[in-house]
Amino acid sequence: MPLENLEEEGLPKNPDLRIAQLKFLLSIREHREDVGLRGELMESVTGNNMAPYYESLCKQLDWQVDTDLLNKMKKANEEELKRLDDELEDAEKNLGESEIRDSMMAKAEYLCRIGDKEG
Repeated sequence: MPLENLEEEGLPKNPDLRIAQLKFLLSIREHREDVGLRGELMESVTGNNMAPYYESLCKQLDWQVDTDLLNKMKKANEEELKRLDDELEDAEKNLGESEIRDSMMAKAEYLCRIGDKEG
């Protein structure tokens, strides 16, 4: 199934290539101070609680880290990962292989969505 058809099927588009495009544009000297691009990128980052990606973004673009925002996003990530781990544990104990696979895929998609390369 081509990537373009995923959204038509109701599936999330991971990774969101628009985020990568915005980061690239902000790394170019002409766009480095573009408030509109930065705002659009930060809207995506905060909307998806992308704490790991935000940390790397700040390092790569020499931005000041907003520690309150980072801690808020990390807390949301921890809560969601705990929920996904509990769901996986339940599937391993009580359900079949397809449910285990679904739980593992849900966790992998979440890690991809927040930009966590370590997992």
